[in-house]
Amino acid sequence: MDPLFLALIIVGGFILLSLIIGAIFMFVYTNKIANRLFIEQWTRQDKNKFKRGCSDKNFDYHLKMFNDGMKFHDEHIDNIKEITITSMGLRLQGEYYDFGFSRCVIILPGRMETCLYGAAYVEAYLKAGYNVFCPDPRAHGLSEGDKISLGKYESIDALNWAKYLHDELHNKTIVLYGICGGATASCFALTNKDCPNYINGFIADGMFYSFFRLYKRHIIDEKKPVFPVIYELMHKFKKYNDVNPYECAPHKMIKSIHVPTLILSGTKDIFAVPEEAKIMFDNSPSKNKKLVYIENGRHSHLRYDNQKAYDDAVFDFLKSIE
Repeated sequence: MDPLFLALIIVGGFILLSLIIGAIFMFVYTNKIANRLFIEQWTRQDKNKFKRGCSDKNFDYHLKMFNDGMKFHDEHIDNIKEITITSMGLRLQGEYYDFGFSRCVIILPGRMETCLYGAAYVEAYLKAGYNVFCPDPRAHGLSEGDKISLGKYESIDALNWAKYLHDELHNKTIVLYGICGGATASCFALTNKDCPNYINGFIADGMFYSFFRLYKRHIIDEKKPVFPVIYELMHKFKKYNDVNPYECAPHKMIKSIHVPTLILSGTKDIFAVPEEAKIMFDNSPSKNKKLVYIENGRHSHLRYDNQKAYDDAVFDFLKSIE
């Protein structure tokens, strides 16, 4: 055999082996990152995780928003009732603000947030003449569960809460208000064949285009390697949390939502970006729909960042569906 040809085979084999070893090392390394993110952010190992309280005290504005909400909460403690239901075998809890109205808004928060997070928003709905229900989502707060399903099963919980609020607490109509992942849960609920007619409105706050796009941006923001971490995480959702993350796509689901719809988008939201809010607004077939950009609004902090613009938008929308 020609020595040059033999040398090329040896060198080529060495390069191929190096690439294979490098790829194996990369996937082992990145899978550790994906596994840590998954365990930290998407599962609950004990009741002390995702408990009631401020979810992140590292950001002053988030802590301030939480404290402002708790001040309102404590001032209206006589209006608050702790209520419990069973949904899909899980015992779920939440706080019901009873202001004596016949209409109710359900505030569905995003990941890591509990009923106390919603306290920062209740005042806006009180002004508009609505009772407010703030649940602890499954796997959060005092509710049971150990997995987050990206809105798939949270939507069933939302429908069961709505039934209780309607049948037992005598609210004639219900509006779903979803923040980030809560908006996805709302989309799943509103496109469910069993969604009742008394759910007559949808407010989406920081609704993302798709979970894949949203979480890709989160990984970038956390300065983690996007590839292949994002795909490793998608696999873990399918395998362990019984949800196909690629189906968690509000830009598709909104095409089947006909109830009056208000989409709120923050101009400084780097996760659910304003350009994609416009796409979803255009996809909505609702005859009563509105898109409002909240100036200086950050993801999941729209009311804190611009209270007047937020409250005005919510008030005008709710009055339009009476």
